[in-house]
Amino acid sequence: MTAVLVGGLWLVFYAVLVYLTHTSRPAAIFVGNVLYLFPIAAAAGLSVFAAVRTSGRVRIAWRLLAASNVLWLAGETLWAVSAYRSPDDVPVPSVSDIGYFLSYLLAVPAIIVGLGMGLLGRTRRLLDALLVAAGGVALGWQLLIGPLMPSSWDAATITAFIYPVLSVALVSVLAAVVFSGGQRVPRSMMIVGAAFGLAAVTDAAYAYLTLEHEYTNASWLNVGWQAEAVLLCIAALIAARSRESDEPTTLEPDLSSLPAVVAVVAVCGVALADLIVVGQLSRVTVALTLLLLVGLLVRQISLARGRWRVTQRLRTDALTDPLTGLYNRRHFEESLRFEAVSAARHEAPLSVVLVDLDHFKDVNDTYGHAAGDAVLVEVARLLRQSVRSTDLICRYGGEEFACLLPGTDAQAAVDLAERIRQSVCRTPVPVPGSSDHVLLTASFGVATAEPGQVDTGKLVEVADEALYRAKALGRDRVVGSGVVPAAADPAGELPPGLIWLADRVDEALGRRDRAALVSRWSAHTAARLGLDPATQARIAAAARVADIGRITAALDSPSAEQIRRHPAEGARLLVELAGRADLGDLVAAYHERADGSGYPLGLSADDIPVGARIIAVCDTWATMRAGGSAGAGEDQARAELSRDTRFDPAVVAAFLSIVDECAADRGSSRRDGAAVLPAAGEQPK
Repeated sequence: MTAVLVGGLWLVFYAVLVYLTHTSRPAAIFVGNVLYLFPIAAAAGLSVFAAVRTSGRVRIAWRLLAASNVLWLAGETLWAVSAYRSPDDVPVPSVSDIGYFLSYLLAVPAIIVGLGMGLLGRTRRLLDALLVAAGGVALGWQLLIGPLMPSSWDAATITAFIYPVLSVALVSVLAAVVFSGGQRVPRSMMIVGAAFGLAAVTDAAYAYLTLEHEYTNASWLNVGWQAEAVLLCIAALIAARSRESDEPTTLEPDLSSLPAVVAVVAVCGVALADLIVVGQLSRVTVALTLLLLVGLLVRQISLARGRWRVTQRLRTDALTDPLTGLYNRRHFEESLRFEAVSAARHEAPLSVVLVDLDHFKDVNDTYGHAAGDAVLVEVARLLRQSVRSTDLICRYGGEEFACLLPGTDAQAAVDLAERIRQSVCRTPVPVPGSSDHVLLTASFGVATAEPGQVDTGKLVEVADEALYRAKALGRDRVVGSGVVPAAADPAGELPPGLIWLADRVDEALGRRDRAALVSRWSAHTAARLGLDPATQARIAAAARVADIGRITAALDSPSAEQIRRHPAEGARLLVELAGRADLGDLVAAYHERADGSGYPLGLSADDIPVGARIIAVCDTWATMRAGGSAGAGEDQARAELSRDTRFDPAVVAAFLSIVDECAADRGSSRRDGAAVLPAAGEQPK
């Protein structure tokens, strides 16, 4: 505010001096050539100061402006010397005109740089700038320059004429860059633009007076150039004080239609000036109008193409997962409805495969979210490689993917899911920034709609149920609707909530997949003992939820009483929540021992149900083998289990024979070190 006040006072003071000295030639020469230099010298000095204090593209602009103002000062100083030496015969052109001319040439790039260098890299903005510049030049030519066109040309005329041309071009560039948008406009640069706009009018008046041989040292035009210098001083102080830089603003106004408006206004202004001054449209005006109209047409085409590209990009972003590049759930559901109609029309099968990465949370917790992202990207790549070009892959949820397989029957879909499962298992994912690798497994649920019978909601629901069964069976497997026999699936007859509860207990106790493993082993042991399929299924189901009674105890540090009570609590939950007293009897007795030392009832020998005896052996094996290197080795576990008289010898022999045939521990990649026996429904090799 102080700078504005001081600048205003200086202009008033200078105008008063011009008025008072216009009758005294020596005084007029002093005022018009010596005092006249003060604000120009101040502008040059303050421009250097601004160039030091600013940063980014604004600093570059002020360096150019500093050089421009220094050249202006040099030119004016040479003019002042000439005016004192020969006041009646100052040569035009002279050496001082070199300084003026170079000053304008540096001011143009200063404006372009200060208002936005990004302009030249953007086609539409460049076109907008050219339109606005053309309109500005047209108006300036018609209103300021055209009326000054002399009938004959000489060196003095050309010199006087070139300054308004340069000023009009500079102001046109200023308007072009501002109206094309895309960059923050520094306040100092706006004031610089106003200064050169004032200079354009002053230069035009100077050219007119020079052509009429009426310009003198006492001319009021000097006040216009003084105002230009004062505005440059104010702009430099603002730039230096606020340390302006090229940081973008948080909110950018929409100026997309402004260049077109400026161009149209320019055409109308040129035409109106022609009609007022000449009485008809000149050829230049007609040609300029056609040129601007062509430019507007090209601009609108470019704008339409740009908006179409933006629309397409927004649509792609709305339907695509940004991390994996796969389609998202929304697009999957839209495509499923479309493919369902097509499948019904052509009586073709339609399959859906849901994929869920096993223990993905552990990856994030152990290695960080960057590793989790790398896993998701790698799985997405494997899925793309495994399917046909006509199939659709999407990221269905956090670590869940979905495959839509048109024209694929149930067996082909299961085969494809199995190939993907094996590919995931064989592909360790490197951890970013580490030499570690993540070993992956995944569970798959497959559902197929038979030809002519497509219900999209039911199809996804069945696939989701199959995926849940795959998780319940121990993960790392493919389950298709109708593919796994019900007798071999312990989760098939149990409420999903109990399966979920059993898994949560395992997680709380740090025993990942323990219940699923014991269930699978129990089913195989029962089969080895020759029990019927219904009994096998019942024993496997009881083993799957045997520990749910622990939910009533303190899982982190249970008391001895709570431990001894949990089998009975589990049996109670099975009866009350599922109405499965047959399973409750097995769960209640699986901690009983043949010598009567077990709990909760102290049963012995044949009083213990055979299913409970089978679960006891499998559960004890899992306990001994758990913990990887900290657990018992296979030989040690075999020896301890064989010596322990608390277990049914026939059950122990049957179980260990399966371990021998399957080489359960060899090559196992499970982190808990538990033996890996065949999946339910498979036969030991």
